[in-house]
Amino acid sequence: MQVNLIRYALWWMGVSVAMLLAGLLLAQFGLGMPAGLATVLPPMVASVAEGMRIAQVTRAPLPGRDAWTCAAAMTGVVAVLTVIQLPLYWNSPMVIEARQTIPLVYLAGIFLLLLSVILMVNRLFLGHGIKLGLKRLEE
Repeated sequence: MQVNLIRYALWWMGVSVAMLLAGLLLAQFGLGMPAGLATVLPPMVASVAEGMRIAQVTRAPLPGRDAWTCAAAMTGVVAVLTVIQLPLYWNSPMVIEARQTIPLVYLAGIFLLLLSVILMVNRLFLGHGIKLGLKRLEE
C-alpha cells in the first residue's frame, strides 16, 4: 500500500481542528458552517495531499483496485480517530440530545452511512490528488 496512514491522519486532524476553530470564530459573528462540511472537507484535503505524495513516488496513476484499497484504509483511519474522539463529545449538549431522542442502533447506522460517504470522498479525491501530482510533475 502506498498511502502513509499517519500522514493522512495528521492532515485529517489538522483540517478538523482548523474547521472547529473557524466554526467558533464564525459563531462569534452569528454565522455558522454548512452542515455536512465537517464530514467531507477533512478527508477531502487529506486525500488530495496523500494522492499528490503518491504521484511523486510512483509517477503513475494507481490501478482501480489499489485506489479502493487505499481509500478503504484511509476510511478506517477516520473511523478509529472518530471513536477515539468520541469521549470528548459524548457529554456535549447536542450529542446528549441525539442520544436521548435517537436509538443507539440508528446512531450506529448513521455512523456507517457517514463512513460510506467518507469512503467515496477518499476514493474520488485520492484519484484527483494523484492527477494533480502527476500534472505538477509534468510541468
